[in-house]
Amino acid sequence: MMGGWGGDGGMMGYGPDTVVDRIDGRLAFLKTELGITGAQSAAWDEMATVIRQTSETHNAMMRAMMTEMHDGSFFKKPLPERLQYQRTHMEARLEQLKSIQQAVDKLYAVLDDTQRKAADDIVLPMMGMGIGPGMMFQNP
Repeated sequence: MMGGWGGDGGMMGYGPDTVVDRIDGRLAFLKTELGITGAQSAAWDEMATVIRQTSETHNAMMRAMMTEMHDGSFFKKPLPERLQYQRTHMEARLEQLKSIQQAVDKLYAVLDDTQRKAADDIVLPMMGMGIGPGMMFQNP
């Protein structure tokens, strides 16, 4: 995800704001594709809230990082500060992923087998959170 981002949206035309701008549409699509029932709504709503919150937080982090990269201030920092900066961002992202995982685990537990299969195939790649089947590697 980060690799294609740039001040003008990067090579792929996506910037950090694109993820947040499209999050509600993606969540609506996923809810429909998974066929979330009334009994599953509480787990779905919790996951959707976590996804929105972590997306907004991640977006703000990426915007700040891009600003520092583009204005050159990042590269003026001594090496130990640059490494700490990167470590802080990675640790924050790890905490975001842990929050997402907890919410996904709760939702996954209430899905039926068909819904789980759909979740396995589309949820994480659609949310911009990982590589899904067929996205990069082919199974032998």
